[in-house]
Amino acid sequence: MSFDHFPHVDSHITATDGAHVGQQIGVQHGDNYSDTAFHYSYVYNVNQEDPPERRHEVALNHLNGGTPRFAEKLFGELLWNGDGTTERAYYYVLSVLSDRSLHEIRGELLTGVVNARKICDSLARDMWREALDVVWRLLRHMRLEAGGEAGEEHLRAALTAFGALPAERQDEIALHMDMVIGGVMQERLEAGYARRVVSERMRPGRAARAWKFFQPEPAKPRLYTHTASKADRADWLRAVVGGAGVLLGVLSLPSGAFGVGALLGAALVALGGYLLLGRGIALEAAGLRVAVKQREVVPPEEPEQPQSPGHWVSTEFVHEIHRLVEARFRDARPHVAGDWPAYTEGIRAHLKQRFVDLYGNAQVTAAAVNWLIRWHAKRVAAGWGEQGLFRYQAALAASGGTAALFRVGAGIAVAGLLVLMGSGQGVAALFIAAGGFFGAKAITRIGALRSVDGFLRADAEQLYAEEMRAYEEWVAKLADRPTDAEMARWLAMDKIHLKTDAIRRAGLSNHDLVAHVVMTEGAKGAMRARVLHGPPRYSAYVVQIFLLTRSGVREARVELDFLTGEARNERRNLFRYDALASASVTESGVRGTRGDREVERLRSRTFRLTLVNGQHITMVAENFRSAGDATLEDESELFLVALQTSGIEGALPILEAVASEGRDWIVREQERRERWSRAWYE
Repeated sequence: MSFDHFPHVDSHITATDGAHVGQQIGVQHGDNYSDTAFHYSYVYNVNQEDPPERRHEVALNHLNGGTPRFAEKLFGELLWNGDGTTERAYYYVLSVLSDRSLHEIRGELLTGVVNARKICDSLARDMWREALDVVWRLLRHMRLEAGGEAGEEHLRAALTAFGALPAERQDEIALHMDMVIGGVMQERLEAGYARRVVSERMRPGRAARAWKFFQPEPAKPRLYTHTASKADRADWLRAVVGGAGVLLGVLSLPSGAFGVGALLGAALVALGGYLLLGRGIALEAAGLRVAVKQREVVPPEEPEQPQSPGHWVSTEFVHEIHRLVEARFRDARPHVAGDWPAYTEGIRAHLKQRFVDLYGNAQVTAAAVNWLIRWHAKRVAAGWGEQGLFRYQAALAASGGTAALFRVGAGIAVAGLLVLMGSGQGVAALFIAAGGFFGAKAITRIGALRSVDGFLRADAEQLYAEEMRAYEEWVAKLADRPTDAEMARWLAMDKIHLKTDAIRRAGLSNHDLVAHVVMTEGAKGAMRARVLHGPPRYSAYVVQIFLLTRSGVREARVELDFLTGEARNERRNLFRYDALASASVTESGVRGTRGDREVERLRSRTFRLTLVNGQHITMVAENFRSAGDATLEDESELFLVALQTSGIEGALPILEAVASEGRDWIVREQERRERWSRAWYE
């Protein structure tokens, strides 16, 4: 069943207290991103027949990569199917707690946490059990605090146990329990951890390495060979006829002893013909070489349209190649006066055709050729000051000596013919002259074409060798590309750092917070990349932070340059709970039924808070899929991955409750926490 038969669906989830909600519009931001890289890494790929060790590895990758719901499912399957270990129990509990608020952990989730701890009771005590016990202590303190029973001794014991853990375990717990732990405990935990985040979030070598994640796997250079030149049938016919004419002229010479005149004439004709053919081929070949090179650098009479040339090459691929060539040449423009677009118009047209011809059927994306396009653009820019594109005219032109020898040969041949005629061999001279004229011209053309083919092969091989050296250098430069887990860890630390900074700048402390929410969205124009089955990563983000206190909501919006870790252009907003009119989610995509199951293809989800004064606060999570991977991934799964890493999934329950309950949210939140505390006893 085709999804084309289903209408566009906008799904609305709205929490409101009698307020009017304006039109909610799904937003697709895909065209706003400049480049996309897709990495065929299988860190998130798991099959049904995979052993527990592989499933554990993938589950941990999901947890470290910022998609805890997938980790929760995989770790849970391992625990409940008899493959439990203390390490898996610890990570299962962290995945349950990650990106969830305190009162969300109830029912089956709470039962799962308790049962995971029970599994550890039958296993040998080790460092993982120690770490799980610390998580349990922290949860126990939050339970006591929610029930109004917390004491200083419980807090001190939990903090002491936390401080005794290795730094790696401390980081994991602080990152994944960020939305669970609050109040005094969070304030004391982050007193030391926040300082470590400031230094660790830029290690190891983030500023020098992060950009490499957004570079696609480079396509290898391919030898660009020209089609062999073929002489026209007419040239071969003229060569045969001309040769026959010369042969007849030679045969018409007397068979007896040559006179001095005839012998001298024949020798002169032979010498002149040798010089004419040899130098003529060289002159013709030089002209052809210049003409070939000229076609590479001189603009075509009519610009080539970016459309498929056939042979299963997609028009989309051609469009992207044309776009990348234009973009890389704009980037490479030297800061020197001159008409760069006009200078490079011809070579740009040639490279567009070249890369479409070479890679149109190579099963690679246009982005994979981007590095090579950039290399060619820089190569052209290097010769900009000396008009290097046109140096071929002097380099390939025939030398003055060649032209002179050609003229000398012509003079000698004419002199020889005159001597033959003067010695009474007029008929022979006529046949030799006529046959020589037609034959020499054709043979010159045929020889020149063969010479040009050799030149083009050598030129292509030389360029290929240079491209291969550049490829090896580029691959070596990308060798320390960050893993997806590193990208996720840096972003998680950025979020904690920005939240901590927002608290400080607002004159608050963690103890003042009832709850907090951090959401991220790819910034307009940012590069983006991801691994197979993994979440989207962006070179720049818009980070939205909500600090919920007893007096109201403080909202901060900041632009994060992920490559450098710098935050800029902060905007802050403060409003009371009763100023919130609604919280809504708009989904863009389709839902339908395929066979006996429901299928959905969602492209984006827009979260929007609306204030009573009409102001909107929006964040967008979108699913994007690279060309060529449609058969490898499930679109709905990709959307859930993008949704989790955006923070919208965790933020929605909190902000919906705030929007619907208004000023009563504080009271209701306290009631929910008390109910959560009692659920532990039950």
